[in-house]
Amino acid sequence: MEETTRESFFSSPNLPLEMMEEILLRLPVKSLTRFKCVCISWRSLLSRPLFTLKHASILEASKTTTSKKSPYGVITTSRFHLKSCCVHSMYNESTVNVLEHDGELLGRDYYQVVGTCHGLICFHVDYNKSLYLWNPTIKVQQRLSDSDLETSDDEFVVTYGFGYDESEDDYKVVALLQQRLQMKIEAKIYSMRQKLWRRSNTCFPSETVLADKSRSGIYINGTLNWAATHSSSWTIISYDMSRDVFKKLHGPVCCSRGCFTMTLGDLRGCLSMVCYCKGANADVWVLKEFEEGESWFKVLSIPGLTEFVRPLWISNDLVVLLEFRSGLALYNCSSGRFHYPVSDTLSGCRDAKVYTKTMVSPNDL
Repeated sequence: MEETTRESFFSSPNLPLEMMEEILLRLPVKSLTRFKCVCISWRSLLSRPLFTLKHASILEASKTTTSKKSPYGVITTSRFHLKSCCVHSMYNESTVNVLEHDGELLGRDYYQVVGTCHGLICFHVDYNKSLYLWNPTIKVQQRLSDSDLETSDDEFVVTYGFGYDESEDDYKVVALLQQRLQMKIEAKIYSMRQKLWRRSNTCFPSETVLADKSRSGIYINGTLNWAATHSSSWTIISYDMSRDVFKKLHGPVCCSRGCFTMTLGDLRGCLSMVCYCKGANADVWVLKEFEEGESWFKVLSIPGLTEFVRPLWISNDLVVLLEFRSGLALYNCSSGRFHYPVSDTLSGCRDAKVYTKTMVSPNDL
C-alpha cells in the first residue's frame, strides 16, 4: 500500500513530465542512480537507452564550458594494469583516490585504449585481437562480436579509433592499416549495429605515414583524427563519421617551420596539438573549427620541455593536467610550476584519457 501511494505521488508531478525529464538529464550519474529507487516510473525512464544517450550527449557538450568541478574521470593503462581517478579530485584533493580495475575485464592482460565516447571505453585486447566496450562508472562490459580483423601482424600495423556516428545512431571503430613495406594505408570500419567490418573506398595519398602507430585516433565532434606525415610534412588525417569521408587538415603555422614532432589530443572537447618547435618549447594549440581555413590558436607554451606530453584537461584558471611517459602532473600556467598529485599511484601510465561518467550501457547498443 505504501509503494502504491509513493508511485501515485511521483506519477502525477506538479511539473510537466517533459520538464521533469529535462531536469533529470542535467543531474550527475550518482544522483540518477539513487533516483532509480524513487518509483517504478523513474526507474523505467532512467534505464531507457534514449535517456542515457541524451544524458551522455549533454555532458559531452558541456566540456567546453564546465569548470574543473566536473563529472569526468581519467582512465590510464600500463602493462597489465588499469586504473582510474576523478578529474575533480586531482585538482582539489591532496590525496587522490585511485581505483584499480585489474581483473574487472578479462584478468591481467594488455589493453590498448582505442577511444572513449559517451562514457564508453573501447579497448583492444592483445591476446585475442578483439575489441571490448566497458563503462567503468556502471561496471558493465561487452565483447564486440566478429570484431577481429584477422590480419597478419607481419604485414600490417593497425591503428584504431572509436566514436559515435550521429547520422546512423551507431558506434563505430575505424582501423587504419599501414602496410609495413609499401607505405600504403587502407581503412576498415566496424559497425556495432551491423557487427561487421567494411572496407572504405578512400585512397590515401602515397607517402602518407601515421606519425605514431601506437596512438589511437582522437574523437572530436563526430570526427576521428590521427597525426601523420605526407612528403615529410606534418598533416592530420580526419574522418567525418556522418559523411563517411576522410580528409586532410592542416596544422598551425608553426608546423611548416620545422617542429620535430606533433601530438594530438582532446582538450575539453576541442582537438589539441602539441608542437615541439625548435627544441625549446612545448606549444599547445587548439582547433576551434573543422572547416576550410582551420582556426588554430595557441593556448599555452611550456618552456624547456622536450619530453613527450599530452594535455588531458585545463581548468578555468589555466591549470593543465598533463600526461607524461612517467605519469600525470598538473602545470600551473601562471606560476610555471609542476605539481605531481598522483606520482606514486599512477606512475608509468600509458594512454591516459578523460572520459565522461555516464549511464550508457554497452548491452543496449
